[in-house]
Amino acid sequence: MSEVLNSAALTDAISASDEPDEVDEVAVSLQIYVARSECALPANLEHDYLAMLPADSRASIIRFARWQDRQTALFGKLLLLKVVQTQFPDTWLQKLHSLELNHYGKPYFRTGPEFSLSHSGALVILAVTPDVSVGIDIEKIEPVAIDDFSHYLPEIVTLFAQHPEEYATALFFDCWTQKEAVLKGCGVGLSVPLTDVVINGNKALLHDTTWQLTKLEIDKQYSCHVATRQPLQQLAVEYVDLMRF
Repeated sequence: MSEVLNSAALTDAISASDEPDEVDEVAVSLQIYVARSECALPANLEHDYLAMLPADSRASIIRFARWQDRQTALFGKLLLLKVVQTQFPDTWLQKLHSLELNHYGKPYFRTGPEFSLSHSGALVILAVTPDVSVGIDIEKIEPVAIDDFSHYLPEIVTLFAQHPEEYATALFFDCWTQKEAVLKGCGVGLSVPLTDVVINGNKALLHDTTWQLTKLEIDKQYSCHVATRQPLQQLAVEYVDLMRF
């Protein structure tokens, strides 16, 4: 199933706390792929999927002992495989082999497209843009021991004293996914403290660089945000069933 939204209809699928300011940069066209991994694949299907990937990708997947970790890693690679096969039908294998890691371990293609992967619980999600930096983070909304995170998200701690726990927990995960999406868009991950990312409505500031934040309503049990350097012009969401070949 896929859904394509132009700028006029974006608010039907995404939400943001403020309207974005006018900017001069070119707006972003964003493709989102979502896959569910709720039960273990049959062994023969897992084998067939792994056979589709380069040897180094297979090795990075089968090192996981838990099937849940192995399968989410596999699904992330398969979503990326779908992208390169679509965009590079004649050279997709060479393109996949050209995947590199930056200093912080973020995978990337030197000549694009730009992409970001995230997974939590049973969901795996991939964000792709032609040539604009992008970061995405998804987290399953679950009870948290807020004292364990007071150092990382000090602005959220007081909310648990001011609001019902369920509402405060949702705000916690919104804040977390906003900040981590920015760090992933920069390509640094959690090597930079979350406290360095300053959120202001639907914008975030990191080291004098402004990022646009968009909340994606993927599943009511999850919080998901995407960060881009320019505002979104078009967003397409496709749900991919990888439980069947």
